[in-house]
Parts: sequence; C-alpha cells; structure tokens
Amino acid sequence: MKNYFTLDENFEEIIQNALPNTTIYKMNCVTTGWTNIVYEVSTIKGDFFFRFPRDDFWARTIVKDYEFAKFIYGKTDFNTVKLTLLYDHSRPFSMHKKIEGTVLADKINNLTPEELHIVSNDIAKFLFQLHHLSFDKNAIFETKDIGLNLVNFLDELLEVHVDPKDKVFWHSEDLNKKDKNCLVHGDFNSSNILLDENNHVSGIIDFGFAGFGNKYDDIARILSRSYPEDFKTEIIQNYENFCKAPLDTPVLDHEIKTWTNIDNAYINYMRGIGIYE
Repeated sequence: MKNYFTLDENFEEIIQNALPNTTIYKMNCVTTGWTNIVYEVSTIKGDFFFRFPRDDFWARTIVKDYEFAKFIYGKTDFNTVKLTLLYDHSRPFSMHKKIEGTVLADKINNLTPEELHIVSNDIAKFLFQLHHLSFDKNAIFETKDIGLNLVNFLDELLEVHVDPKDKVFWHSEDLNKKDKNCLVHGDFNSSNILLDENNHVSGIIDFGFAGFGNKYDDIARILSRSYPEDFKTEIIQNYENFCKAPLDTPVLDHEIKTWTNIDNAYINYMRGIGIYE
C-alpha cells in the first residue's frame, strides 16, 4: 500500500475527518507545492495548513518535519510551526495553525534599506539561536529511515528527484567531512520566512530538510538566492556580531555555490513534473 497522496484523493473528506465537529468555510489547494500537496483551510476555529506528501521520500520527510518542529517549538524568540502529525490509512500528513504573515519572497523587492536591515538582523538572530540550541540527538528524532544529517538527506533527495546530469556538482563525500555540530533548518530561504505588517520576521516554517549540520548550511542557503547585496552583507555581519567571531569566507562561498546548483537542479525537476514553468 502506498504511503503518499495523489491529486485525485478526496481531500475534503480527509481534512474534515482531521477536524471533527469543526465548520469548514473554504479549502484552497496551493498548487505550487512540489514536495507536498498543500491545502489552506479556513474554519470556525481559524485557518490551517495541511501538507500531504507526494511520494515515499516526502512521506518520510513529513515525519521528520513534525519531530524537528516539535523539538524546537518555543526555544527561539520567533514563532515556529506547531505541527500535528496525522494519518490516513497509515499515510502520514501534517496540519498546523496558520502563522500570520507574508513570505519574505513576496516582499523583499519592495522593502526599504531600513526594513532590510531589520529583517537581516532577525534572520541572523534566529539562525544564531537555532545553531546554539542544546540538544541530545536521541531526543529529537524517532524516525530513522531518512537522512538526519543534512548532507545525507540531500544525497538521497538528489538521487531520487534529480536527473544525473543535473547533479554532477554534488560531492557528498566531501561535504560529509564537515563538522555536524548544530541543528540546522536545512532549507532556509525567503519562502520559509514570514514577515508581519511591520516587516519584522513573524515566523519560520517548513523544517522538512532540518537535522544535524553546520552553521554554513543555513547561512549559505539564504545567501544563495538573488537578494540585494547589502542585505546579504548585513546577514553575515549580524551573524558574526551574534557569534562574536568571523565567518570563514571561502567555506561560505563554496556552500553558496553548492546551494545555487541544488536550486537549479530543483527547478529542472519541477519543470519535468509540470509544477514550475
């Protein structure tokens, strides 16, 4: 029996079963989701997001997302999702109450230099706090069937979802030599950062890639996107200020290049399955 979902499922029934005795006003399928089939649901009890994994890999990932989000919830100064893990005939899916805010990706090109300064400081602060959380590896994950080290997770992701010609840049054996000494978000980009109406960071979402890694994994991920150079510089400077130590520029540059290549491979994959034009 498959443990993932397809677009022809009766999601209305599945979602209603997950919200018993709750009046549902509207369900909207967010068609841009490529890891999961995503529904935004408005109810008498508020708005919720549901994520239904598209294949076996993402079914295992959604369990990891739940476990990591549960572990870090309330341990930083920023809102993070409080996930509920649910099952439909043994198939995992997740639900969480909507965190109010607009994704940074939709606002970044319209922010003033002063607003970018605030956002860069919030980003650096969240990453510093996440990277310095105390943890016991055995206290976070119960799932053991997917890469808990970020490099191992990406290794399987690229093997499963990317054409071999698009992953010639990938040398996981070299990256696995890095210290894995902190918790990382793993996919820390502008689509997973929410801003409030005053353009402060209001929440961080989507911990499916999260696990054990190195601080450069997250810093390079946010810097690998096409953002204003001053914004990138301020993220680095603010992180260094929180750490009270400089970052290693060659290491950071190498990681940025790696994440840029991963993004390009993703895009080709999404084009192939008809999600990205």
